Amino acid sequence: MVCVPLLLTGCSDGNSSSEDAKGNSKEPPAVAETPKITHANDRSMPLDTYLLNPEQRQTLENAYAGLVSDCMKRFGFDYTVPRAAAEQRTGDAPTTRTDGRFGVQSTEQAEKWGYHPVGGIPEQPDGPWGNRGQKMTAVMQTAERGSDDPEEEKFGSGGQVINGQTVPDHGCVGEARKKLTGSVDGSVGDPQTSTDLKLDTLAKAQQDARTRAVFAEWSTCMKGKGFDYADPLAANGDERWVRTPQPTRHEIQVATADQECRAKHNVVGVWFAVDHAYQERAVEQNAEALSEAKADIDGMLKASASELAG
Repeated sequence: MVCVPLLLTGCSDGNSSSEDAKGNSKEPPAVAETPKITHANDRSMPLDTYLLNPEQRQTLENAYAGLVSDCMKRFGFDYTVPRAAAEQRTGDAPTTRTDGRFGVQSTEQAEKWGYHPVGGIPEQPDGPWGNRGQKMTAVMQTAERGSDDPEEEKFGSGGQVINGQTVPDHGCVGEARKKLTGSVDGSVGDPQTSTDLKLDTLAKAQQDARTRAVFAEWSTCMKGKGFDYADPLAANGDERWVRTPQPTRHEIQVATADQECRAKHNVVGVWFAVDHAYQERAVEQNAEALSEAKADIDGMLKASASELAG
């Protein structure tokens, strides 16, 4: 592994203005060195321990879907929980986490799919349909959500009787959540604490002066190839890419140039190192809350394994 130094921007003068209300430093975290890499998908991040990895998320989703479907069957409905298209993962997605923090990091991926997920963007059916194409009726919604108001999007207290069965609090969704989290209002997925820190560190790393500096070099490189983007985020988020189910020739050209400029200026190496440093500090400053988040994840996974085994 080849490493190059990362310079800090700014320094603490010991004044209270350099600390937040909890006494934590607001200065950019120190990064001693950064790897020379083109992708970081094989590298773990400090917050990974407190977030579901792809395999764990799949286990949890399978258990949740099974619980909701089984509950709906008690009321006489053959219903499968829909899966969100947004959960599609690119061909070079990381195995230790579910988010692509650094965007597309594969030249092969870029040359074939641009910024699209592998296979392109799937068509979305109209209306509230389950995976088997079964339309959600008002009475089915009552069983699923515990509310008999077809216009009500919130969950209800249940109590309705359908085909001789009493609807549970928050419906079948509430029943599934309670079995997996202990509460009908429980969140089946990443703990909120972990999610908040993940997004906070992501934003801080992207705005850090060291990251912005390498983004500027990348931008100059892209302009030399005929593409005007301020940073990789802007290229990846170009609204034109979502207008077609398959990548256009122009999109592939941009994505390929993106990879070339990333490699030339070690964009992923710098970005990863800075992001990693922010996450390290977040873990240190939120040890107690993250310990609780880890316990929540372990509890959900244990309950999921039990339900799937049963």
